Amino acid sequence: MQKVIWVIDDEQAICWALKKGIEQRGYVCKSIPNAEVAIRSLSEATALDAVLLDMRMPGMDGFEATAAIHRLQPKVPIVMMTAFGDLSSAIQAIDSGIVEYLTKPFDLDVALRTIERAMQSSVQTPAEKGSPELHFGSLLGKSPAMQNVYKQIALAAKGDMSVHVDGPSGIGKEAVASAIHRHSLRASNPFLVYVPSAISPIALSLELLGSSSHVTKNSFQARSGAFELAGQGVLFIEEVADLPLTLQTQLLRVLEKGCYTPMGDSQTRTCVARVITSTERDLKELVAEGEFLEELRQRLCVFVIELKSLQERREDIVPIARDWLQRQSQDDQASFSSEVEEWLESQAWPGNIRELRSAIARTLVLSRGGQIQVSDLQQVVPSHRSASEVATSALEQEIDRWMLAHLKYLEHQGLRVSSGSQGDVFGDMYEEFLEAVERPLLESMMRAFQNNRATIAAQLGLHRSTLRQKLRRYKID
Repeated sequence: MQKVIWVIDDEQAICWALKKGIEQRGYVCKSIPNAEVAIRSLSEATALDAVLLDMRMPGMDGFEATAAIHRLQPKVPIVMMTAFGDLSSAIQAIDSGIVEYLTKPFDLDVALRTIERAMQSSVQTPAEKGSPELHFGSLLGKSPAMQNVYKQIALAAKGDMSVHVDGPSGIGKEAVASAIHRHSLRASNPFLVYVPSAISPIALSLELLGSSSHVTKNSFQARSGAFELAGQGVLFIEEVADLPLTLQTQLLRVLEKGCYTPMGDSQTRTCVARVITSTERDLKELVAEGEFLEELRQRLCVFVIELKSLQERREDIVPIARDWLQRQSQDDQASFSSEVEEWLESQAWPGNIRELRSAIARTLVLSRGGQIQVSDLQQVVPSHRSASEVATSALEQEIDRWMLAHLKYLEHQGLRVSSGSQGDVFGDMYEEFLEAVERPLLESMMRAFQNNRATIAAQLGLHRSTLRQKLRRYKID
């Protein structure tokens, strides 16, 4: 029996494209212009296997429609479409029992795969508890990378597994951990931040494990460590790679058995806190170098959230800068000139959000409010190369390493590659190089633009048919 899918959206073009694509997959599709008509039609529906609906429509919005649909058809999986994806939408979507959501504009193939995945998933009913107050901290941006982060935070908040946050320095890893905590069932319990790099090596064990007898002004008393202080809340270990192997073993024991032994004590204690960690270093490389336990890496990385640098999501720089300017300027009504916003996007910002915010705060002190000009920022921002210059320089270095490695390989094969030789070595290094570069470029573009082939083709300056041929050649889905 054919599965039936409803598309609820007031935009006729979207309904037409989705209906055509869904029917080409062999399903029955019904397009409906608004939620009210859909709700009235539910009583007459003999079969319904999935619903795809827009979040913002005239009259009843997507969340109200979801609640009404679930009252009448509690097991029907719902996929929400939105052009306004943010952390609030992701949290509310998961709380409402929505299986997946798509951020407009999206590629038709992505939408079809999402619908099929939704039909294979079990529907999660909305949480009985009220939704906690939303706090976003430094989590701003509408880039595809941040849209994915919002979804992952929402999913992580509903579980209780270990979470590991990857990303460069200054990008907001603690904000991600805090968001997971505030939207979880542990929200009323402590959120404790433990920073190994900020503690002397001698004090590390004491701060994490605590002790049964600690010397204080010539007296002995017990001292609680981070495992105990976190209680039933969340323990966030920032830059977990800085933990020495002895403490890595203790952390592994906590994750595996839920217990640890304080310093100077023979009795084990129970730890019920949820552990979230972060690092800007590659844990797999550290494992290979013998500096990190592989068993601990596997335990920590049950659920991984990756934050991209500002250089990789430049479209988020201006919204973050505007938000921070508004927070810092207070009653001064400071603003950016149009040239400033263009200049901000052109900079590399190796310190990411932390550097960007610091630059704006220092500029406000010097400019004393009013409209900020490029010259104001240039007084306080180090003369970094632009983002494109930094990326180009790094790429040039990688090309040089690739070329030298390839020539070394040829030499190992007994081929002469001296600068004076001509015509005695015939290879296809140029074609190999193009393939080595083209595949990761296409894969990165597919990730960055969520498989939206039209956008990718436009950005690359390729015809869509040419892009399709290249994707097929490299077997990139």
